[in-house]
Amino acid sequence: MMKQLDSFYRQKEKDKPRRKAWEKFVSMGFPTKKVEAFRYVSLKKLFEADPFQEKKVEFLYDKVKNLVILPLHQAKSSYSPLLNKRDEIFLCEEKDPFFFLNHALYNQGLFIYVPPDVSFSKPLYLTSLLDCLSPLNMGHPKVEIFVGKGAQLKVITKLKTNGTHPFWLNSNFNVTVEENGSYSHLDMVDCFPHSWEFCSIQAELKRNSSLSYFCLNRGALVSRRHLRVSLEGENCQAYLSGAFLLSQALEGHTHVHVNHKAPHTRSHQFFRNVLSGNARSSFEGKIFVEKEAQKTEAYQLNNNLILSKRAAAFSKPNLEIFADDVKASHGATISKPNSNELFYLRSRGLSQKEGYRHIVKGFCLEPTENISFPFLRSRINGEIDAYLQ
Repeated sequence: MMKQLDSFYRQKEKDKPRRKAWEKFVSMGFPTKKVEAFRYVSLKKLFEADPFQEKKVEFLYDKVKNLVILPLHQAKSSYSPLLNKRDEIFLCEEKDPFFFLNHALYNQGLFIYVPPDVSFSKPLYLTSLLDCLSPLNMGHPKVEIFVGKGAQLKVITKLKTNGTHPFWLNSNFNVTVEENGSYSHLDMVDCFPHSWEFCSIQAELKRNSSLSYFCLNRGALVSRRHLRVSLEGENCQAYLSGAFLLSQALEGHTHVHVNHKAPHTRSHQFFRNVLSGNARSSFEGKIFVEKEAQKTEAYQLNNNLILSKRAAAFSKPNLEIFADDVKASHGATISKPNSNELFYLRSRGLSQKEGYRHIVKGFCLEPTENISFPFLRSRINGEIDAYLQ
């Protein structure tokens, strides 16, 4: 596969960031099981699925007054200082090989800019459309988002395909939230049982800004979320959460790195996975607190609910703290449905299937409490009903 990716890279118009990203990807290579973040990610079939056809991803969205949305190549002429500064930061700090691959090979990009003190009552629906009318299609879409001082933006992202053939999508979102700004992201992932669906999100938060992210994921042959959040200014906060509903032999993996760089910053990671059949999940999260980040509050929790004997969940939360005035905790659980809870529901006249449905709903809805999308709970209820059929 490396030879094919190299041929795709040679066809690109090369700027300095693209060359640097490709050099980093080549030096790292495809990750193996020895790389901790990919220890439980099944990539063998992806590496053997040669040859891929490179496809452009079409972005579908409604035009919104006062919101700047441009093709990325066009934005580079008008907003190059913002983009170049961000490239320097992320290319130095990031360690995920698929991020570098996206940056080197992206063939479709979108630029979103919210001017200072502008906010919107409704979220922006952003759909990525991938052509899957022929076998083994590949796309590397990139979205650059800037939220100005005191501005607010909510985004709902979704992937659609216009065919049924297998694909590999390796998307990337880069987000900067300026002072007193707010950004919310709802990541909706349908079930793709024969495809590979990766997404990396890099976010930089300035003073008094906030970020909330929630992923509702039904899994894929391999579905992976890589989140890297840097809390740069005082009093900024990040809430990262998700619910994975995995069945059959589908996989869902989450890798999170939150870096506290300034005092009085807060972060909360809360991810829950439900697994049945031969499903497989992994969670690796890190809270990194630098010496200057005194008065940090950081919490991390991963819960896994196993509904079958053959399903497997792996979890590795961890802390790395260099400040001495910090409140932080991390934890993980892997368990079956509580038999006492199920007995109580059955004693009230519910069938075993209905009892499982109530337990799973209660399990999945708790991470949504701090997410500002009113319809999210009803959407999760519908997804759980479909999952448990």
